[in-house]
Amino acid sequence: MKINKVSPNLLRFLLGLYVLASVGYWLSLTLSYSTAIFHPEAHVQAPFSYDNDTRVISDLQPEAKAAKVTAGATLESLNGVPYAASVWDEIINTAHPDDMMDVGFKRKDGSVGASTITFVVRKPPISGISHFLLWLQVILISGMVLGCLLMGCWVVLAKPTEGNAWLLLILLTFPSVLFVAHHGFATGLSALALEVWFQTLQLLVAPALLLFGIYFPERSRVDVKFPWLKWMILAPLFLCVAVLMPVIYGEYYGGGNNPALAHAGNLAEHAANFLDLICVLLYLALTLDKLRSASTEDARRRLRVLSVGMSIGVGALLLVFVLLPHFGISGAKKGYVWVEYAGILVFLFAPFTLVYVVLVQRAMDVRILLRMGARYALAKATLWAVQFALMAVVCVQLLLPVLGKKQPQLSDAIGPLIFFAVVLVLRIGVRKRLQKWLDRQFFREAYDAERVLNELAEEVRRYTETEPLLETVARCIAETLHVDQIAMMLRRGEYFVLQQSIGISAGGVLTLPMQSSAVRYLTNSNEPARLYRDDPDAWYLMAGTAERYALDKMNAELLLPLPGRNRMMGVMALGPKRSEAAYSSSDLKLLQALASQTGLALEVSELARSLAAEAAQRERANREMEIAREVQERLFPQEMPLLPGAQVAGFCRPALGVGGDYYDVIDLGEGRVGLAVGDVSGKGISAALLMASLRASLRGVTLDGPRDFAKLMHKVNRLVYEASASNRYATFFFASYDPATRSLESVNAGHNPPVVLRGNETIRLEADGPVVGLLPFAPYTEQAIVLEPGDVLLLYTDGISEAMTKDDEEWGEERMIVAARAAQYRSAGEVLDTIFAAADTFTAGAPQHDDMTLLVLKLES
Repeated sequence: MKINKVSPNLLRFLLGLYVLASVGYWLSLTLSYSTAIFHPEAHVQAPFSYDNDTRVISDLQPEAKAAKVTAGATLESLNGVPYAASVWDEIINTAHPDDMMDVGFKRKDGSVGASTITFVVRKPPISGISHFLLWLQVILISGMVLGCLLMGCWVVLAKPTEGNAWLLLILLTFPSVLFVAHHGFATGLSALALEVWFQTLQLLVAPALLLFGIYFPERSRVDVKFPWLKWMILAPLFLCVAVLMPVIYGEYYGGGNNPALAHAGNLAEHAANFLDLICVLLYLALTLDKLRSASTEDARRRLRVLSVGMSIGVGALLLVFVLLPHFGISGAKKGYVWVEYAGILVFLFAPFTLVYVVLVQRAMDVRILLRMGARYALAKATLWAVQFALMAVVCVQLLLPVLGKKQPQLSDAIGPLIFFAVVLVLRIGVRKRLQKWLDRQFFREAYDAERVLNELAEEVRRYTETEPLLETVARCIAETLHVDQIAMMLRRGEYFVLQQSIGISAGGVLTLPMQSSAVRYLTNSNEPARLYRDDPDAWYLMAGTAERYALDKMNAELLLPLPGRNRMMGVMALGPKRSEAAYSSSDLKLLQALASQTGLALEVSELARSLAAEAAQRERANREMEIAREVQERLFPQEMPLLPGAQVAGFCRPALGVGGDYYDVIDLGEGRVGLAVGDVSGKGISAALLMASLRASLRGVTLDGPRDFAKLMHKVNRLVYEASASNRYATFFFASYDPATRSLESVNAGHNPPVVLRGNETIRLEADGPVVGLLPFAPYTEQAIVLEPGDVLLLYTDGISEAMTKDDEEWGEERMIVAARAAQYRSAGEVLDTIFAAADTFTAGAPQHDDMTLLVLKLES
């Protein structure tokens, strides 16, 4: 539950006001509580009790009986002033023993009476307990209450826009009115303020608990389906609050309330108590429901931790202060004081659990928390026990005999000096070593991880091969930190591509573009990036769908940059630890050092590969043209696919040894076939290389069987643009043919319009977009046509239509169509051969001035 519409600064200001009020309440009542315990002689006890609304006197003390105060009479005045609760509090809280108070009252028979009461010393609230235990009780209770309050404020300060944090603050403030009495020795407005704060917290805690159950750690499915249901509880509860506030004011300043208002107050109080019980029961029901229906494992872990912690904390209070007193075990009895102390200490499980589940980024399971806590407690307890035992031995053997002598000698000072020396050694030397030894025994995993990762950071600098380097780094991290999923992505042009992985089953190539939100964040910060999807950082919220898909496939919880000297060489993505623990600050420091060394090693490896490639290139320079032709020939389809109801034939005849024309037939899956024809600007080896890049780009973007061909052409354009010089471009046509439907979906990037021969009709597929490779971004639209039996589709380059004679007379598209119609009802191969033969006949042996490429799709009649 977020409070995004409110300024964080305003929320922090409100938090400051809340802290002033709550700490002021705690301080005032803690001082009053301490004074009542340790200095009862400075205060007087109330001589009688009375009902706040009816002012009927009851529970007469001996001093009131001696003054002839009548039980059942109505209190009318105090020291000559008309009765008001504020006047009563001011007299009682400021009076001293032996002071007197005049009381006016009206008896049941209507007669008026007056008495003068002499105050007596206030009785100690607790008796039979030593002074030390009284101090311990005050410190324990007030310290626990203040600790809860400060923990709640800390959570809100850390997450001011988190609604659950504010609900938690109210819940953690409640112990201040639960363990410390709401009355004190304040007078006037301060007494009223304390009473209002007490009543407000009493009334708010149940709604806060209900809302916490609804919204933490995720919104309840019941509230999603029935959002009005909670208001059936909260609205009447707030109405009760509206009724009770005037009643409280009337009791304190108004001299009581009239019967109607007093009756309304009683009804509101009973209704509020019933609704509070409903809130608690609903909280329990919603928590149990979320334990079964939580959408994420992290939410389920938080609920499990919360349920266990609250059960232990609240259960301890119920056991100590409700159940055990029924069996005669109470802190008020001598010998059982420790029971209350133990109950209060165990209660701290509840606030600590609340803070943990709201504040922590990624919760750990209950078993892991108990195991870690038990280990740490055992280590600390063992250490303190050893120190205490050694100091006790030294004290008994050396210090006590000296202190027991009446006239100690100078030589006797050697014993105490040895004692203090032993204490110093224990604190500085032995204690640290013993702590380190215990930590190694109980937390060996952390020490092993630190040692292994430090050694690995030094070792990776010696690697010159990329593959063994990445394999070694990934394996060591997986084994030492117990991470089941690791991905190593290296820079490849404008993308970071998955190169090495552990525990990741990716269906395709996982990439992160250079302009992705994660890469930009890692580049700018050069620091690890945590990824908690339940509470994501800004960079993840700005990530696109494809980027989130890649991160989800890698199950990334931590991203580490692999920096080189001048640029980022790669990205390391780590999944969650097997222990479900979050990555600690020490983990991040070690991993960051390892990532830096790995990045430098990758840069050295890349440089070594570059030098080796340069040397090999010199050796291949003499054979380049020879092998280029062979390579280019292999780039063209070596055999045509067999299509139901159709035939495909294609041929490219370069003007030189190699050329820039391109045609291809690609299996797109599900029976579909891709038909491509392209014409790269220029001739020779440079055009052939760009043609190869064009083919590779097309093959790459069609691996996943695309359906959006405008987007496909956009990707091809971007790849060709990045791979070619500014004066290089290519015309390009791509179509997808589905034999099942005879549907032809195509996109044309500035290429010669392909021709469909249908009987005597000629259909041209005109260009609908610019050439590829000239502009970084270009719009393309998709065309679709349904072919009919007997149709002939001609895909050609301008080397066919612009074939020239020695007199520079152009063959032309119309002659090409006439030649095609001569073989229109023959096979695709015969159509292709006929066109080439007709072109050669027309040119009559003239030198071929441009590459000639033709691809024919012939549908059977």
